[in-house]
Order: sequence, then structure tokens, then C-alpha cells
Amino acid sequence: MEYIKTQLSKPLVIDGIYTVHYFEYTKDFAYSGEFHNFWEIVYADKKGVVITAGANELALEAGQMYIHKPNEFHKIRCDGTRAANSVILSFDCSCTELMSIAGIVINCTAEERRLMGLIIAEAENAFSTPLGTPYTKVLEKSESSEFGCEQMIQLYMEQLLICLIRNNKQNIPRKNTTGNTLLLQICEFLENNIDKRLSFPDIQKEFSASASVIKKLFKDNMNCGIMEHFARLKIDAAKQMIRENNLNFTEISEHLGFNTPQYFTMVFHRISGMTPSEYKNSVKLNFISR
Repeated sequence: MEYIKTQLSKPLVIDGIYTVHYFEYTKDFAYSGEFHNFWEIVYADKKGVVITAGANELALEAGQMYIHKPNEFHKIRCDGTRAANSVILSFDCSCTELMSIAGIVINCTAEERRLMGLIIAEAENAFSTPLGTPYTKVLEKSESSEFGCEQMIQLYMEQLLICLIRNNKQNIPRKNTTGNTLLLQICEFLENNIDKRLSFPDIQKEFSASASVIKKLFKDNMNCGIMEHFARLKIDAAKQMIRENNLNFTEISEHLGFNTPQYFTMVFHRISGMTPSEYKNSVKLNFISR
């Protein structure tokens, strides 16, 4: 018996990338704008991102995305009251179906947000260029990257775009599995209680879910444990407060439920790789106007 190979079609292929950024802006950050002949995704990880696309100005909520078409003039700024976070991905792709999701505000699903996180994680591995450096024109490849990380970036980006096209092309209702619903509920609960000193039993009791279910849910979707995720949320919130420059480090520590300022500094350094003071200085250096 002779086997016949089935050639798999590839209607959407990422031909190359120009930038992968994860920005932590100051609240008064503003970029004057540009246009270029490739696609660009803007994803708001925190509320406060304001974009301009052509003649239109749009405010993005956390979890929303906008895709700029090639040669479309665009710029980005913070709303002046919040220090926002965003992901910027720019790339080449000749798939005409991308036009169906360009020029609209997209509310990303949990799966799409997960893919964004995986893209950033692989990019941090693949490139030595810091992802938070503005105005980067060239991504320098890391000499110590893991096997296949560049290909993983391509695969995750292609998967993300295919998901977006499927879910948005004809306003297809977005579906949540039970697991995704529970994950979103827990994440929302943690974000709403960012100032509390929650333990794992506290969270388990709140949702009447077994420890094994919660642990597997976070391992599979967030690539970390639930308490590590909660700590990262606290440090993300601390970074935002530092960039907004309204509270000192001791006040931030108290506001986020840390036992002592020293413990806050220790956790901040473990997660971000720098102390709060070092982070504050790095923000000043990164976003000096050109």
C-alpha cells in the first residue's frame, strides 16, 4: 500500500518581524507618530493607552487590541492620568484576511491574551535587545537563546492572528470554556484584591475549587503558580504607581499589602530583576524624548 502525502496549506504566514515591545509607560508619555509599510499590533495590557489611527483617536481598555494597516499613520500616548502598559508587535504578512480585523478595536479572549504572553516570553529569550526600549530599529539576537525560540514566536503570532480572524471576521460570538471562565474569575478577583494579603486557602475557599484544579489551571494558562501570579500582579501595580509618581515606596508597599517595605523591595527585585529605585531610574532613562 502506497501512502500519499497531504500537503498542508498555509494561508497565513508571518514573513518576518520588526519589533516586539512590552512598554511600561510614564503617565505623560507621548509618541509623535509614524507610518511604515508593515503591520503593527497594539495591545493594551493596562488601561490608559490612547492611539491615533489616521485621523481617529481611540482609547483602549485593558485587554483590547488594535491592528494598524501598512502605511497607516499612527501614534500612541498615555491618557495623562494612568501609567499604562502595552505590547507592540510589528511584522510582515501577505495574508489578505488580515484586512478583516484591521482598523477595529478587538476585545481579546483569554486564549488570545495567553498567546500575547507567550510571544513576549519567547522574544525575551530570543533577543538581547530589551523589549522595553523605545525607538528600537533592530532586534539583536541573543547568543544564549533556547532552541527554536524564533520559530515559536512565528508560530504563536500566526496562531494569534488566525484566532483573531476566526473570532472577529464575521462577529462570531466568543466562547469560554468552564476552565477559562474560572480562570478569568480568579484573575479578576486577584486584581480587585490587589491590596490584600491573600493566601492560597483564601482563594480556594472563595471559589470552592480544589487545589489541584486551580494549580493546573494556572500552570497550563499562566505558566506559573497562582501565588506567583498574584505577586506579579502586585509588582505590576507597584511599577504603575512608581511611574505615576504620586506615592513613595513605603506608601506603595502599604497600599499593596506587603508586610514591610523591605519585603516589598525583595519581591520587587526577585520579579523584576531590579530594586524599586533602580526601576524608577530606568523609566526616566527609557522615556526621554528623542
